[in-house]
Amino acid sequence: MRPLLFGTVVTVFLVQALWGAGMTFASAKSSEHTGTPGGEVVVYSAGPPKLAKALAKEFTKKTGIHVELFQSTTGKILGRLQAEKANPQADVVALADWSAANSLASQGELKSFHPKDANKLIWTDPQDQYFAYSASALGITYNTHEVKVPPKSWSIAALAKWHNKIVMPDPAQSGSAVDFVGGYLQKHANGWAEMQKFSRNGLVVDGPNAQALDQVLIGAKAMVLAGVDYMAYADRAKGEPINIAYPASGTVVNPRPVMVLKGAKHLAAAEAFVNFLLSREGQKTVAQNYLLPGRKDVPSSSKRLSLARIKDWKVNWLELAKDKKGILTRFESIFGR
Repeated sequence: MRPLLFGTVVTVFLVQALWGAGMTFASAKSSEHTGTPGGEVVVYSAGPPKLAKALAKEFTKKTGIHVELFQSTTGKILGRLQAEKANPQADVVALADWSAANSLASQGELKSFHPKDANKLIWTDPQDQYFAYSASALGITYNTHEVKVPPKSWSIAALAKWHNKIVMPDPAQSGSAVDFVGGYLQKHANGWAEMQKFSRNGLVVDGPNAQALDQVLIGAKAMVLAGVDYMAYADRAKGEPINIAYPASGTVVNPRPVMVLKGAKHLAAAEAFVNFLLSREGQKTVAQNYLLPGRKDVPSSSKRLSLARIKDWKVNWLELAKDKKGILTRFESIFGR
């Protein structure tokens, strides 16, 4: 198994690689801070790609505002924001990690504004700096050819029967994975000891969410621990031999935050984009892509389990944000090579 990737050095290297590949950015125009939406808005999105593109297309069709869209993982987007700190490029950021939004807010990077229909949102920041436009729940994604009985407990990762047959996304590359580890530790006093058992049983930690899931799709591994549920539902809808189980003890429901950066060069357009994502129209598109909507008045897809039927651990996100660096360091010491 390859070493886990985490830390500032790796993040900066990835950002520099993107620059070297010729990645272009939208330039600021005369609409800067005018209060009237300009001709474009720059959005950094942690996906999913199909949803991000659909929302951008619908927003442009509705408003005439062009969306300059950069898609990557939460970790790479955060690294890019750090590299661009002296000359910010993004107006709006959508991540897959609620605790990461906590961190950006604490660093003074976000702008407060009160979105339309705020009272209809499920997850919001008390300071009106970030809002969940969607959410995913984490479970055990499994190949139905390999696993005949749906897993009922996270401790399955320690059973000898599944030695070397389970994969988990790398918390250094997946915002949802680090949130899972943090949530697991908050709810299990012996959490680190259990992680050591998982490691001894051959749990493989490898790549972002899609990379981990690919190993189960092809049958190289039987299960993904802390699998992102909307990905499983989407692949199942395509006819793949995939399903997902939510352990009875509970799981992390991960709100996916959207926010406007304080240095946004197209401020009015940025706020309009966030309002669109949080509107009933935008939320219906979210539901069609198998994520949990961020609004109380928009139901989730009938092809997935609803939020009310998933036992949520109710993570302390502020505590997790503070603990994240230490969590990654210790996780690496257990699973690294």
